[in-house]
Amino acid sequence: MSGNTDKQTSLQCYHCGDSCQADTIAFDDKHFCCAGCKSVYEILSANQLCNYYSLTEHPGISQSGDQVPAYYDFLDKKEVQDSLIHFREGTHCHAEFVLPHMHCSSCIWLLENLHRMHEGVISARVRFLEKTIQVVFDAEKISLKAVVILLKKIGYEPQLNAESLGPKTEKKLFRSEIYKIGIAGFCFGNIMMLSLPDYFSDGNFFNEKYLNHVFNYLSLALSLPVLIYSAREFFVSSIQNLKQRQINIDVPITLAIVVAFVTSVYLIVFESRMGYLDSMSGIVFFMLLGRFFQNRSYKYLTFKRNIASYLPIAVNKWVDGKEESIPVTDLEIGDDIRVRQQEIVATDSILLSEQAWFDYSFVTGESHWVEKHRNELIYAGAIQKSGLTEMRISKKPNQSYVTQLWNSQQQDKFKNNTLFTTEWISFWFSVAVLLIGTAACIFWMFRGEYQIGLTALMTVWIIACPCALLLCSTFTYGNMLTILSANGCFVKNAAVMERMRNIDTMVFDKTGTLTSTSESSVDFIGRTVKGYEWEALGALANLSIHPLSCAVSQFIGRVSKTEIIDFVYHEGQGIAGTCGNLRIRLGSQQWMGLKRNITQEHASVFAEINGEVLGYFEIRNQYRSGILDMLSEVKKQHDIYLLSGDADAERKNLMPVFGESHLFFNQLPEQKTNQIEAWQSSRKTVMMLGDGLNDANAFSKSDVGVAVIENQHHFLPPCDVILEAKGLKNLPALMKYVRQGRTTLLLAFTFSVMYNLVGLYFAVQGMLTPVVAAILMPISTVSIVGISFFMSRYFAKQQNLQI
Repeated sequence: MSGNTDKQTSLQCYHCGDSCQADTIAFDDKHFCCAGCKSVYEILSANQLCNYYSLTEHPGISQSGDQVPAYYDFLDKKEVQDSLIHFREGTHCHAEFVLPHMHCSSCIWLLENLHRMHEGVISARVRFLEKTIQVVFDAEKISLKAVVILLKKIGYEPQLNAESLGPKTEKKLFRSEIYKIGIAGFCFGNIMMLSLPDYFSDGNFFNEKYLNHVFNYLSLALSLPVLIYSAREFFVSSIQNLKQRQINIDVPITLAIVVAFVTSVYLIVFESRMGYLDSMSGIVFFMLLGRFFQNRSYKYLTFKRNIASYLPIAVNKWVDGKEESIPVTDLEIGDDIRVRQQEIVATDSILLSEQAWFDYSFVTGESHWVEKHRNELIYAGAIQKSGLTEMRISKKPNQSYVTQLWNSQQQDKFKNNTLFTTEWISFWFSVAVLLIGTAACIFWMFRGEYQIGLTALMTVWIIACPCALLLCSTFTYGNMLTILSANGCFVKNAAVMERMRNIDTMVFDKTGTLTSTSESSVDFIGRTVKGYEWEALGALANLSIHPLSCAVSQFIGRVSKTEIIDFVYHEGQGIAGTCGNLRIRLGSQQWMGLKRNITQEHASVFAEINGEVLGYFEIRNQYRSGILDMLSEVKKQHDIYLLSGDADAERKNLMPVFGESHLFFNQLPEQKTNQIEAWQSSRKTVMMLGDGLNDANAFSKSDVGVAVIENQHHFLPPCDVILEAKGLKNLPALMKYVRQGRTTLLLAFTFSVMYNLVGLYFAVQGMLTPVVAAILMPISTVSIVGISFFMSRYFAKQQNLQI
């Protein structure tokens, strides 16, 4: 490949689509407007990423005159890096940037392939609505500054200012929106008042010939702040989209504003008539008012919809030698907490224990244990793997960050193309609106009805709106997720709800799911246990959050300061540790190496000290209230199975509900996973419900994984839904409510389509004024919000769910 310069001003840049006004750079049989666009193409070509150009026409951003500014050197400063990098373990770093130039699906595709452009970039994840990207990179191979420069080179310069580097606030944006609405409303009201002579006396007011001119020019003066300041966002949005060869709904609205203003100026200057200034200012005022309401509603629903905003995480605060379970939001810097094996570190903390192991898989996406020592920093999101550790809070908790980590797990499991479908609908809808409005105007002009033609042109461009059409699912699922959370069912996102609608098979774990450990009774059967042995056994059981360990710990009931070292957790089998000269194990009969010569009617935990089996704890769990009735109700709509790691002592009690062939006991974690895969191979859509401790692989393999959690949540299992145990008896109602979401969505969608068809019917005939069209457009969005709001609550009441 070779490059040369060729002066052809009529060519378009292959990368950004701009006209090549000066010297055209020809490279690889393609033409570029500047060296910057050519460089981006070379980067993409070298990394086999040229599919980027097939997503949309000329998707790139012009690089003309773009140079890397020297001020990027400030990114080498530690305090700046600390504000942008929110996780650092060794050379593994996570940084988040705001990318104002991100605008379409091509941008997302390119940015999420950033790792193919530099070996130091591990991954990149885009949040399109917030216009942010989280970049995971290896600091040994690429610096933070180099990451920023790479983003700039491909046309997405991060926004790096005091606001993005410090605490974020929406107060300025909120105030700006209010100012724009206030100015537009003030001017609109006064222009309407000044338009009275033109409406009612053909321009004559009290027979004063020149008073009409004064009113007209006063109206023109009042319209300028509306045009220049209040309507600015419509112009900016339209220009940016047109530069990228895109058309959104702001384009026809902007054209309507321009047509109304230009026509009005002509009528004022040459015909001494008011024109459409009242309509123009009314369009801006009502559109801003409707958009303000829409944005506020969307932000509210986004907040409620985001699992990070309401999932109650708890921590064990250590106060005066006692543990106290409190919400993470009540923590303060300097508080001491205790974290058990498999519990999540809720906020950045300093390790007080001598040594501990942590797994950062929640943060990095890969299971990799890291050894930490006293006074080292432990980042939020780490999973504790070493028994019991003590920590001191070093940073004010940010609950949303931790649960966002949970929400980001297994995203590939629920891939959907909603964003790309939305963009496609918005583009073609806007094109259709422009064409219909123009055609209606031409039709009336040919008939000599110039007034009706202009009115039809403006009202069609204003009243037709894809927003309500596109926001149907957003508002519907947003309301439903909020109601589900109020009933103790925390669903990650709408994609999970879509999958839940199709579930035909439900698989239940037993201990901690169908049974309640808080109401269990425990007996010890075996030899006489000495006092120091009880303390050692209690100390070991206290390190695990497994339901059976908790039952054993509560039974022993001794608050012991005995220290356990060399703690080991064997998934699905038991726990082990050393206390002084005692090597202790608590677990299953099979793990102890015992033959099944002991008939067990209930769940059992065997105890071993220094190779001697002392006996076993017999745990008689109580089934949750109403659980058998719930299973019978669920069975009417789904196939139900039991997958339990326990012995089959409960077979007789469960057989009438599940059936003999649907009961599977003594299942190891890998056996549970294999069984789920077998059902899926038979074209079953499987939901797995368990306590989340030994079910991680089963959750990931199932179509929907539901963790049943008692009380507050000290750990976040890798699942898709978290269901509070008290809400398990409402499972049939919750599943039916999820299926009814489709009815709500169809109603909202039907209304949106009918609104656009009826609105266009009257608009093309010139039967609506621009002001009325501007009022009706936001009303359609309000109606969609109302339909989804009230129907969601109607169906919730129908299922006796809490609202």
